[in-house]
Amino acid sequence: MRSECPDPFTVVAKALGCPRESLTVESGMYRNHGWDSFGHVTVILAIEEACEITIPNDQMMSLNTMKAIVELFQRSGNTESK
Repeated sequence: MRSECPDPFTVVAKALGCPRESLTVESGMYRNHGWDSFGHVTVILAIEEACEITIPNDQMMSLNTMKAIVELFQRSGNTESK
């Protein structure tokens, strides 16, 4: 992972084409406009690109909420998630 990952909310908002302010830790797949199965693929690809990581296939579906994504970023220790 690169030395400093961007804010997970910013990464997801950009991938979904929505305002960053519209996302909360309760946001997730099928709960937010545009975060359907195709949007989820876009979110995963955006995370991989922004953080220069590869997310294993068996982990992709568990990253279906902002809470899970924030936890991923926090575990990496490379960003301050809000």
